[in-house]
Amino acid sequence: MKQRQSNIELLRLVAMFLIVVTHTNLFSLGRPKIDVFHTEPVWVSFRFALQSFTYIGVNLFILISGYFSIRPHLRSVVAFLFQILFFSLGIVAVLALYGLVTGDPIIGWKQVSNAFLIITRFNWFIPSYLMLMLFAPLINAFCQQTSKTSLGLFILFLFLASSYLGWGTHCCKEFNDGYSFVSLVLLYTVGRYLRLHNSGWVNRSAKIDAMHFLLYVLVNTVIALWRMKNPYKMSLFALNNPIQLYGAVCFFLFFTKLQFQHAGVNVLAKGTFGIFLLQMHPQVIPLFRKSIQYLNQHLDHLSFTGAALGVALLFCVAGILCDIPRQWVWKKLDPWVCRCSDKAEQFLFHRERER
Repeated sequence: MKQRQSNIELLRLVAMFLIVVTHTNLFSLGRPKIDVFHTEPVWVSFRFALQSFTYIGVNLFILISGYFSIRPHLRSVVAFLFQILFFSLGIVAVLALYGLVTGDPIIGWKQVSNAFLIITRFNWFIPSYLMLMLFAPLINAFCQQTSKTSLGLFILFLFLASSYLGWGTHCCKEFNDGYSFVSLVLLYTVGRYLRLHNSGWVNRSAKIDAMHFLLYVLVNTVIALWRMKNPYKMSLFALNNPIQLYGAVCFFLFFTKLQFQHAGVNVLAKGTFGIFLLQMHPQVIPLFRKSIQYLNQHLDHLSFTGAALGVALLFCVAGILCDIPRQWVWKKLDPWVCRCSDKAEQFLFHRERER
């Protein structure tokens, strides 16, 4: 088995931490109003800068997927769905047990039935990523067979469509501010391009990547502050914000140039997706938001910042720990799934040959 690159595994952990931190800011507390900026300009500026810094998390994950490419088999799809259901049902079971012990039932049949639903209004990412897994072989073949120029033009045209139709005018709902399968295809293809072809971006120093990323944070923050006085339709905190996309690429490229191996990082990174499944569970995310709002109401800004970062770190640790039993169960199921997967693929292969 090929050894995982610890620099990229660390990036997975950092990206997930950024996502959790993002949810402690505008997602939980709402967007600051202009009157708040007049009384607390430093605090509002910090919140916008933090949001700009952390909002790249989802895009980083897709860039990683594209960089190494998704090569799905029936087994990998089953493993993906199993992890989702494990967390969905597991959290419901824990909450149901808590209700029985305390005599305060908080789980009913509605919550139990919802645990089987992959698509909810909280986890748009899951169905979109599942679609990306299924289409990845076609995207991989296209990226591999087309020329560097053609692939670059494809990315450019899709980027322009995303920026103008999906972000600038919002007349193309398929982009949905970047929360969509189409937007994931753009990022995935960018990741493949960076892996397959040398370019000025790939070959420049890590220091330049870091400087460009910090410049993005500064520019996005300044525009966000200006936007408070001069509102317009485009949201700076959308996954298809053009300068945010560039910032995510710079952050990603910075980590590709770090060269180190650490077994502990690789082990921790196995539970990265568990953090997302824990935090974004329909029964958990409302509690998360309420806890952040409570801290904001009862602490000064400096104390709140430290407490919110602590909560984010706690969720990351909890998600990784909760994924350990899932990994153990999957190891027991994996041989059986592999046999079934091989038989299914052989059956489909023979059917195709007969045709």
